[in-house]
Amino acid sequence: MKLVVDIGLKEIKFWIFKDKREDTHPSFFVKDIDDIRADAALEKFISSISGKGRISAVSFRILFGGDYFNEPARISPKFFTLFGKLTEYFPFYVPLTLDILKSFRRVFKGIPLTAFFETSFFSKLPEEEKYYALPFEYYKNNKIKKWGFHGIYHEANGGMFPSGEKTISIVFDKQTTVCAVHNKRPYSISLGYTPLEGVMSRTSCGDLDPGIIFYLMNVHKFSIYKIDEMLKNESGFLGLTGYDIDLKDMLKLHGKDAKVDLAFDIYLGQIMKHIGEGISAMGGLDNIVFAGCNSDIFIPIIYELVKKLSFLGISTLSLPWAKNKEVITVSSEGSKVKVYVNRMDPARIIFLSQLHTYQ
Repeated sequence: MKLVVDIGLKEIKFWIFKDKREDTHPSFFVKDIDDIRADAALEKFISSISGKGRISAVSFRILFGGDYFNEPARISPKFFTLFGKLTEYFPFYVPLTLDILKSFRRVFKGIPLTAFFETSFFSKLPEEEKYYALPFEYYKNNKIKKWGFHGIYHEANGGMFPSGEKTISIVFDKQTTVCAVHNKRPYSISLGYTPLEGVMSRTSCGDLDPGIIFYLMNVHKFSIYKIDEMLKNESGFLGLTGYDIDLKDMLKLHGKDAKVDLAFDIYLGQIMKHIGEGISAMGGLDNIVFAGCNSDIFIPIIYELVKKLSFLGISTLSLPWAKNKEVITVSSEGSKVKVYVNRMDPARIIFLSQLHTYQ
């Protein structure tokens, strides 16, 4: 059996996979971090969920790898030293994650432990895509550049096709991201240095004219803290509609409420902009892959997006689309650009990588 672990600030998610590629229904568990901070508690919990089976490998989804981790990394004393240096970027997340990883290493002696990073894939971005047009000293001193996100999804989506093919990968999660992948490498990514960049989310604004910030400070006397709160937690779908509800429930109001319709129009427009940027960066397009935890509930949005892209020679199957496969083809046979929905989650993607590595 193989274990995949996702460490959050308050809870840890566990998936236990059998050593078979066909295992699409792993055992899933969630535990409060405070309940398993001690080695003995962690060991007892893992024993309780694994039963008589033996864990042969453990992999972790890690949110940020900085410049130190450009690919999955085996967890070792050197790993702890390098990962600890990233504390300045995430002062709450990194020390907590370090403690948990050290506990796993003590409990799982002799078993390979591997970290998969959401940012590693974007270390391969072209130089002109990595940097903002700021004085370069700010990169040297503060590492201000595009780190990207959802690299596990985007790398897997682009990896579905031969190296020569050009793919737009779109991930619907708490934050929607758009990535262009060509020759197994990223060519663009919508989310760069912080989650405020790119596509708006339930509560954050997405791409924004930075002059608006100075206007709010100068004219309305907003403090930097007020602006930070507004852009992160009071904007996006919430700010445009006034509805503090999940996107799944927001979608139910699409076509019934003018404010919601405007919000989705802005949302789709931002996605379209980044799709266009990606196509331009690659110089063409062969495939579009939709993925993410919200991909199933966003099927109407995916359908609407693909219809907007029909000028590229895309033709799609009529709704409803089949949901009986991990990856479903939603473009019709004669479509010039192929369109897919990858319904795998990061745990499944990581597990398949485990099989490739350890078998």
